[in-house]
Amino acid sequence: MAKRPSKKAGSQTKSELTMDQLLTKTQELMDDNNYELAFKTAVQAIELDETNTRALLLASIIQLESGDIEPAINCLLRCVEISPDRGFEKYMYLGQFTVELASVNYYQCGINALQLDLNDVPSDSEHARVLKRKMAEAYVAMTEIYLTDCCFESDAEAKCEEFLRLGAEIDPECPEVYQTMASVRLSQNQPENARECVTKSMSLWANKDQNDPTQIPSYENRLALVRLLLELDDKDGALNVMERLQKEDDESVDLWYLYGWTYYLQGEEAEANGGDKIEMFASAWECFNQAIKLAALQEFENDGLVDHARELVALIGTVLPSTNGDLDDAADAQEVDWENISSGDEDDEMTG
Repeated sequence: MAKRPSKKAGSQTKSELTMDQLLTKTQELMDDNNYELAFKTAVQAIELDETNTRALLLASIIQLESGDIEPAINCLLRCVEISPDRGFEKYMYLGQFTVELASVNYYQCGINALQLDLNDVPSDSEHARVLKRKMAEAYVAMTEIYLTDCCFESDAEAKCEEFLRLGAEIDPECPEVYQTMASVRLSQNQPENARECVTKSMSLWANKDQNDPTQIPSYENRLALVRLLLELDDKDGALNVMERLQKEDDESVDLWYLYGWTYYLQGEEAEANGGDKIEMFASAWECFNQAIKLAALQEFENDGLVDHARELVALIGTVLPSTNGDLDDAADAQEVDWENISSGDEDDEMTG
């Protein structure tokens, strides 16, 4: 009889891996951005138990990261079939990748699941705080849907008010609630109330550790804040926020576009007040060009933003004495300091 080959010490075949081991391995591979192998491991877990909602959820997240939206949604819907009441994550993803009232309904289901989880933990625990923040953020997402996709619904304004009230009640310290409230107040033509909401929102995180992502709003959320500040004509506040964003990621197309737009607006303001717009326009020209270059390198999808940047570059080019080379010949234009483009003291406190 032929001798069977022995296994190497410590090795395990995939059939010997337990569900917990497969799920742990999948998560570790995802953390390492090895989505191809992570998906294969998640599939092994699903083959071991087709009703394991954690395995299905991880598989769907990998598919979403890879751009495979339809199969990801199918996995998420399978999770709903298996466990409709518990497990909020699936509903949050479904809310993000569906539209209009269907999205609102998924977020509401997620909030309901979060409430069940919240009922199971001490009210003053850190876990409870995290769950409450997720609930508030879901209310914010629902509000934003009624501000955009569902803005023509007859009850859109009432829904915005209701969701923001509920978000503030469940988590009074959530900056996104008050930032979104500012957007609602602007849509209601209440700029002063909008400024108060922005001030409140920024006060909740401006003095927190800017290097700790758990203590401050996301990068994208703060880009939205910049747009909001510009709508409120707070260009200095917008520049302060952008300065911090630049330190985190200086290859954001949106960031450089917003820098350019802010300097362009400052140039127009200077001209209206009888001042010199050349220096501001020179800075705007540089920033818009940086946005255009980064968009080309990154295959940026927001063509409207890039087209507007190109239009403004061409317009500024008709005004500046020279837009060739590095703007060295532009009248009184100074070389752009890419490390501190906003020209503010990097230690200045954020204004709102």
